[in-house]
Amino acid sequence: MFKTLLSSIVAKHFKKKLDSWTIKEEDVTEVLKQIRIALLDADVNLLVVKEFIKNIRQKAVGRVINQGEDPEQVLLAIIKDELVDILGKHTETVDTNKKQIRIMMVGLQGSGKTTTAAKLANYFKTKFQRKPLLVALDIYRPAAIDQLETLAKEINADFFQKGTQNPIVIANQALEFAENNQNNVIIFDTAGRLQTNDELMEELKGIRNRVSPDEILLVVDAMSGQDVINVASEFNKNLDLTGFVITKLDSDARAGASLSLTHLLNVPVKFTGVGERIGSLDIFHPDRIADRILGLGDIVTLAEKATEVLDEDKAKKSLARMLAGKMDFEDLLEQMKQMSKLGSMSTITKMLPNAPKLTDDKLFEAEKKMKTWQILMTSMTLKERRNPGLFKKYPNRKIRVVKGSGCKPDDLNKMLAEWEKAKKKMFEIGSMIRNGRNPFSQFGIK
Repeated sequence: MFKTLLSSIVAKHFKKKLDSWTIKEEDVTEVLKQIRIALLDADVNLLVVKEFIKNIRQKAVGRVINQGEDPEQVLLAIIKDELVDILGKHTETVDTNKKQIRIMMVGLQGSGKTTTAAKLANYFKTKFQRKPLLVALDIYRPAAIDQLETLAKEINADFFQKGTQNPIVIANQALEFAENNQNNVIIFDTAGRLQTNDELMEELKGIRNRVSPDEILLVVDAMSGQDVINVASEFNKNLDLTGFVITKLDSDARAGASLSLTHLLNVPVKFTGVGERIGSLDIFHPDRIADRILGLGDIVTLAEKATEVLDEDKAKKSLARMLAGKMDFEDLLEQMKQMSKLGSMSTITKMLPNAPKLTDDKLFEAEKKMKTWQILMTSMTLKERRNPGLFKKYPNRKIRVVKGSGCKPDDLNKMLAEWEKAKKKMFEIGSMIRNGRNPFSQFGIK
């Protein structure tokens, strides 16, 4: 999202030792310059950047630092407030108190609209025990209809399509079907284009007038550049959007343009897509995103996601076996599967406060190693995963695993060596805990 986290810019360039108890212009000149560069580099709209910098300067310069206050933390608090203001001030979601919720998904081709429609259906089904209906209105792309049907089956949601009939007619038939089928969430996946045009807008307005949606959500790709602002403006002018869904926010994309939309159009971001998995849809919390941009992490969202997707009993058993020195490859494989539900390693590290900033290359290597380990472990028999010591006793087993996995012998040897070290270390930590000693005191954790 941002190559340089704003907190690190403040730490590096803010004049910490003030000449007085008041922040002066010269104290913030360099830090504001560097923040401006970082925002523009992240593709934040120029008008938004100018207003952002101006507001920080106005609030910071002349600010009296009270005794006991840290000037750096004061400046960071001002920056966070301004970031939250740009991102939308408050969390805004879909009103789930309505008896029946009608949602119209709009967007250009390739924005992730169809996948997002299914994610939303799954969201209402799992979190609110609703009975969603997915309606295929993209009559120009049979592949989009097939994709939506496949996704509906995956999440066990109802699906409605009538081929290449007029989409307004299909939408009307879908309303009747939903009434008879007791669907209390209807999600209309409308057609997209490579760019906006009058024909598309007229069709969308016709669907809107017929179904009277509670929500009209524009799906935008975080990888889109400044042109996404013009696209969003066109959709909003014609349809009166109620919200945005930003997809691929977990990528290395410069998401500044899409994050500028709320401030420019006064339309809130309601959800973000953070992966291809059906469960990877998050409510957009401006304050939490601001913390991520600053580099302060987002431990609340991470904890919420962990509660939703992780099996607590399995996690407790794995931890107990790990600390007892009994954890094997079957446990590790299950643990990896559980962790993958939280998202990519990049997504997780961004949510951890004070986490070391890993380069893209290091993250790529770490992800690659994890995938290699998973391939190797799935190429083993259950007996081998439960008793890794068999590889020492019967070296021929290594040959079979290497051939079956398509990996190199060195990959397996390194994994076995690292596994032995990690197992020993975890047992030592477990022993310290059992003996009433703090294994984390060396890191300053009491």
